[in-house]
Amino acid sequence: MYDLPNIFKMTYEHPPASDPTSYHGNFSVVHFSRTYDEAFTLLVEARNYLSAHRGQNRRNSSREAAAQCVEEMRMTTRLIRAMAWLLAVRAVEEGEIAWCDAVDIDDLMVDIRVCTADSHEECGFLSPGLLDLMGRAHSLYMRAARMELQVAASCNS
Repeated sequence: MYDLPNIFKMTYEHPPASDPTSYHGNFSVVHFSRTYDEAFTLLVEARNYLSAHRGQNRRNSSREAAAQCVEEMRMTTRLIRAMAWLLAVRAVEEGEIAWCDAVDIDDLMVDIRVCTADSHEECGFLSPGLLDLMGRAHSLYMRAARMELQVAASCNS
């Protein structure tokens, strides 16, 4: 049987942070590297949580199960969008693309409408673990969106 690398195994441990020496001390890249490491760690943590609690919403009413599914998808969208932005930042820092090519303002505006909604108050029936993940994903997404909006503003001016 094929043995998967550790990064693909389902664990509840955080992946190792990236090697800070590979960024040659450039402050802005280190800042994005830490955010990238945080996003990657949170993405793995969310994957592990959702895999471990798959089918849990069957115990809830159909309305609660639907609301939980929507919030899980919103959380996943936030994490994926933040990761996409941070990967674009890495591509810019490596000289592969220009800042203006890193931003797609139409996609950004659609994602902002979906991802900024915060319905913690309406989801009191969700587990504390899921609420915590949702809150951290929201915070990470908001930081990434602010960075992307700043770049978009400078490219459009």
